[in-house]
Amino acid sequence: MIRFINLLLVVAVIALSVGLYDIKYRAESADRAAGRLEAQIAAEQDAIRVLRAEWSYLNQPERLQELAARYTELQPLTASQIGEFEDVPMPHMADEFYAPSGRQPLGGYAGTRPEGISGGRSVQ
Repeated sequence: MIRFINLLLVVAVIALSVGLYDIKYRAESADRAAGRLEAQIAAEQDAIRVLRAEWSYLNQPERLQELAARYTELQPLTASQIGEFEDVPMPHMADEFYAPSGRQPLGGYAGTRPEGISGGRSVQ
């Protein structure tokens, strides 16, 4: 019986050793893959920085102005190209903003003094 238990324990130790060996090399492989991904990410970030610098250079207003003058016949924009004053629609004059409809003037600071107050003192 003791030999059977010993044999069983030896087999279990061997199985656990093989499993641990497999897990170790899988973890190392995953670590190498993560390192490769980090290197790719760093390379892409460097490429993005270079492209942003190039975009900034290509979009400088002075450079674009020079290219526009050299290769096009563009002229500065005038106000008449946008529209005329007659094109702007006027609001209806019946709106309350232009002609209040029968409102009474407000008291106090807005027009007249409220009743019962004369010269800053209240009347009793």
